[in-house]
Amino acid sequence: METQNKKRITKTQIVSWTGTLLMVASLVFLGRRLFLDHAGAEFDISMFISSGVVMGLIGVAIMEGIGIVMAAFNYRALVKNVSGVLATGPLALVVYAISNLYKYIPGGVMYVVGRNRLAVETEELSHPKVALATVIEGIIIAFAAIIIILVTVFDHAVDYLRQVEWPTALVIVLITIVVLTGSLVFSLRYKIKAGLKKLFDHMQVLSIPVLIKRFGFGLLIMALWGSTFLITLMVLGQPLEPGQGPTVIGLFLLSWLVGFLTPGAPSGLGIREIVLLMFMGDILNEEILFSAMLMHRIVVAAGDILVYGAAVIYQNMAKKAASA
Repeated sequence: METQNKKRITKTQIVSWTGTLLMVASLVFLGRRLFLDHAGAEFDISMFISSGVVMGLIGVAIMEGIGIVMAAFNYRALVKNVSGVLATGPLALVVYAISNLYKYIPGGVMYVVGRNRLAVETEELSHPKVALATVIEGIIIAFAAIIIILVTVFDHAVDYLRQVEWPTALVIVLITIVVLTGSLVFSLRYKIKAGLKKLFDHMQVLSIPVLIKRFGFGLLIMALWGSTFLITLMVLGQPLEPGQGPTVIGLFLLSWLVGFLTPGAPSGLGIREIVLLMFMGDILNEEILFSAMLMHRIVVAAGDILVYGAAVIYQNMAKKAASA
């Protein structure tokens, strides 16, 4: 028994050390991408010096941190809904916070792998259940973003698309993709239905009401996430007309969604900026928009790091309280 415990402790320690190394690697990749993407760019430094701007950006970092904490506990509840096993709050927060930093590593899969530390350090919790919860969470937040986008920028997007001259070949390709995808789904509908039934049969309490609850939290988290970019723009001096705020939030979430769905792009770096310039360049001051894109990246990354540090402190305090 003692030998088994030593093996278990060793395995946990290895996972912990590996996670720390991956976190450092993710920060290196983040810093490198920010430097390469914005090297040589000209910024009005005075824009960032005033105390009001500094306090505003600190507020954005705090909002990002609150969003991560909310997402972590929503994910913890989702894991319980899928597996019937409730991980401890401090562990769930630490694992979520550190795996959140893995999103900056190219490939876009390391943050998914990082979540499985929950299964290593929680008895009776299996890796497939954690992975399944991660997939469901991704689907939930993607659909939450889509709902907010449709509500806030549908008219703007329609007007924009009407002004774009679409090449005939591109239109034909898009229609072909939609038709082929629809045909494939229709031909495999019975297998898909059977697979979904088998999937839900093996879950614990992931009912429709539970999914609605998790989706509600997803909507709240994505709205908060979009608001961080809106506030960054306002802090940097972007004047907004009445009713323009929701449009900015929706367009930002659209850019996030495109980056999220782009394979291999770490945290949508580069992809998100292209979409933002495409849709916001004609309605916002381009200099402020470009500065906001850079500062939002930096401030959000700072918030991610601060949440991880706070999570580690929280976990250590919980361990001391339990051993006292």
